Amino acid sequence: MEADLAACNTLRTRMAYHWLRTTGREDLYADYLTGEIGREQLYAEVPRSVAQSVVNDEIRPDTLGRLYGKIDSLLNGRELDVLVGGPPCQAYSVVGRSRDPDRMVEDKRNYLYKCYAEFLGKYRPRRFVFENVTGLLSAKDSDGRGYFEAMRQLFRQIGYETEYSTLWARNYGVLQNRKRVVLVGWREGTGGTYPEPEQWIPDVKVSEVFRDLPTLGAGEGTVRPCNRLPCESKWQEDAGVRSTAPVTWHVARPQTD
Repeated sequence: MEADLAACNTLRTRMAYHWLRTTGREDLYADYLTGEIGREQLYAEVPRSVAQSVVNDEIRPDTLGRLYGKIDSLLNGRELDVLVGGPPCQAYSVVGRSRDPDRMVEDKRNYLYKCYAEFLGKYRPRRFVFENVTGLLSAKDSDGRGYFEAMRQLFRQIGYETEYSTLWARNYGVLQNRKRVVLVGWREGTGGTYPEPEQWIPDVKVSEVFRDLPTLGAGEGTVRPCNRLPCESKWQEDAGVRSTAPVTWHVARPQTD
C-alpha cells in the first residue's frame, strides 16, 4: 500500500519483472527498459492480480473501510499469515527531528501506528513485522511519552506479544552501514519467538559491486541502459541480484556550487 503514484508504478513494475523472471519471459522486461514497449504494454503481459496487488491509496482513519474492501478482494477468503509494514520514518528520525523547530511532535505520521493496529485487529495475522529507524527508540510525544512503548502497549492490548532488536544491514549481505529497529509480533498463545536470521557478512568492497559499470564523472550518465563491462562480481552472483536485464539509471550526481 503506497500513497504516492510514482512509487506505486515502481512497485508494480518490479512486481511485473519478478513475475516475468519466474516464468522465463525476462526478455519482455528488457524490451521495456530499452523503450521498445511502454509501461502499459508491460503490465498487459502479466496477470491483473500482480499489478492490482499494489494499492495506491493513503492510510488514514477515514480511508480504512475503503482499504479493507481492496484487501478483502485481494485475499479472496484466505487468511493472512504475516503482515509486514511500518509508518514513514521521517517523523521518528533523529535528523528529521533536528531540522524541525517543533521536533516533529505534531506530525500526523507519528500516529499512523494506530492504523497499523487497526489492520492487526481486523485481519488477525499469525505474525507481523514492523520496521523503522533507530530514532524511533528515543522519539517522544508532547507529553514526553515514547512512541515505541506506546506502540508495543497498543499491540499488547489487541492480543499480540512483541520483541524487537536493532539489526545492522551489513550483517545480512547488504553493503550498507544501515541500522533498523525490527519489531516482531505474534498472537498471544501461539508460542512465538523472535527469529534469528542467518548472518552473512561478505568480504567485499563497494568497488567490486560496481566493477562492471563504466566510470562516470560528476553529472554524467544516462537513465537509459548502459553497456556493462566484461567483468564479474561474485557478490552479485551470491546475493542473486545480477540478471540478464539491462542496467538503467547509471547516473552520477552533479557537483553543486
